Amino acid sequence: MTTIAEPISTSTAQAVSPQKQVATKSMTIALGGGVALEWYDWSVYGMMASFLSPLFFPSSDPTTSLLAALAVYGAGFFARPVGAAVLGPIADRISHKRVMMISVTAMALCSLLISVLPSYKELGIAAAVILLVVRLIQGLATGAEAGVANAIAIELAPPGKEGRYLGLISGTFIQLGVFGSSLVAFLVSASVAPETMKEWAWRLPFAVGGILGLLIIYLRSKLPETLIKNVMHRDELSRTQETTGGVWRTLWSVRLSLLAVILVVGAVQIANYAWNAGLPNLANGVFKENSTWVYGITTLMGVIWIVTAPFVGAFADKFRASRAFILLRLLLVACFFLTLLYSEKSISTFFFVMVFGGAIVGFNMALYNFIATTLMPRAVRTTGIAVGYALGVSLFGGTSPYLLVWLQHANMAWLFPVYGSVVAVLSVGVYLAAKRRGLVYIGD
Repeated sequence: MTTIAEPISTSTAQAVSPQKQVATKSMTIALGGGVALEWYDWSVYGMMASFLSPLFFPSSDPTTSLLAALAVYGAGFFARPVGAAVLGPIADRISHKRVMMISVTAMALCSLLISVLPSYKELGIAAAVILLVVRLIQGLATGAEAGVANAIAIELAPPGKEGRYLGLISGTFIQLGVFGSSLVAFLVSASVAPETMKEWAWRLPFAVGGILGLLIIYLRSKLPETLIKNVMHRDELSRTQETTGGVWRTLWSVRLSLLAVILVVGAVQIANYAWNAGLPNLANGVFKENSTWVYGITTLMGVIWIVTAPFVGAFADKFRASRAFILLRLLLVACFFLTLLYSEKSISTFFFVMVFGGAIVGFNMALYNFIATTLMPRAVRTTGIAVGYALGVSLFGGTSPYLLVWLQHANMAWLFPVYGSVVAVLSVGVYLAAKRRGLVYIGD
């Protein structure tokens, strides 16, 4: 297999001027804000699925309605690889800023549309079809978001602190998005009567996401394309791609790395969406827990993720990223089996699984983007991360809430932790195989 040599963190080797420090902060806020918005939007739909389901997918069986809503949730993820394949090479060859603007604009507009979309009662089956189309558009537009953000972030990171900086982008900002979605859901649920929440108040978190998206559009529009080009500077060892075909040929030469990215992302996304969408919807839609308590506990989990993310990144920088990754991924294997404890209505059990199990999920969430980014050479970093990330999230994360609820409904709950554990172990094995073949491009 052909490999591509790459120096370790060349972009920050020289002294950084005050002007560039200000530009870097602006870039970080614009990048991180878009990442947070992406996760807010996806998390809000997952959290509101139990309220969406009877309005857009009415059925005499509430679990059947919920599974239909979660199927639409998963469908949005399957559009992401297509978006990554189309937009990734554009970002690598032409314009990172253009791709970022497309992504955040689509997320904002689609959230606003969901907040005012008539239900099945008003539109019939057309309401469900429109909801599906909106989710597919969001998936297409956000396909390259992770690739762009991570590719630029790793170049902005100070030498030797890549883990901490990527922890800021992929840990803190992601968790801010997830935390924000659960906090808004909690505040809305606590402010209105349960019937009001079921009838229309569930729309408010989507409206908040759309309004926040308009702010991120403004911030990203102020970023000069030249700044992004400077950050993403490619030297002769990185071999700038002149054609889309060149991008795909280079990516094929590092296909083992691409497989590693898919599994590194996929395993943690199984857990992420199980804890942020599957378990809360199981609690709200199947076990009929108090939704205010459910969202409050989920919000507490988000606080834990935000607080611990920088420490996880610093730990990886100090004790080697590969060692930190393997340790946390093996802890995730044990964590999956905690889902078996929540098999009947019990808010105390839900609290234990969400807070203690969720902490381990959060540790892994703080590190996985850094590990994925190290596996891609700079010449195709955006496309490689975007495609690998989109496939990992689509194949594993997007289906996770549906599988968790369906297996619980089918009395086969034990299969979910087995499935998650197998993917987690595979992610470690393929990562180590890539590392042995010299396919880790940023110092470990």
